[in-house]
Amino acid sequence: MVVAVTNGVAEQHVESETNMKTATGFTNLLKISKNISYYEACYIYVDLDFDDTKKCIESANYYLSETRDEDDDMEEQEDKYLAWLEYATFLAIIDNKLEHHPNASEDDLIEAVIYYLEEDDFLD
Repeated sequence: MVVAVTNGVAEQHVESETNMKTATGFTNLLKISKNISYYEACYIYVDLDFDDTKKCIESANYYLSETRDEDDDMEEQEDKYLAWLEYATFLAIIDNKLEHHPNASEDDLIEAVIYYLEEDDFLD
């Protein structure tokens, strides 16, 4: 059940009755990425049909737990969510790209994420 939606970001309850943030699309994921601490959201979760293509990354639904207990609950729902990236890793990918290219576009950031997923390394 969706509780509230603001600028493409939703708060909703999952089966365990915990609260999480949902971002629709990469643009909205970036918008909220600075507002959730990595220790609050251990992983970024995606729907089961997610793949690491640019098109999918641009438009996917991203689910961010806000506590470790909530992250554990979401991880147990393997039939509903897929753990995509550790939240701290996602922030490091974005920060690294922006550190080397302060004017990087959203496409550049997606490219950096895909590079990390394929190479397990940062794209400067």
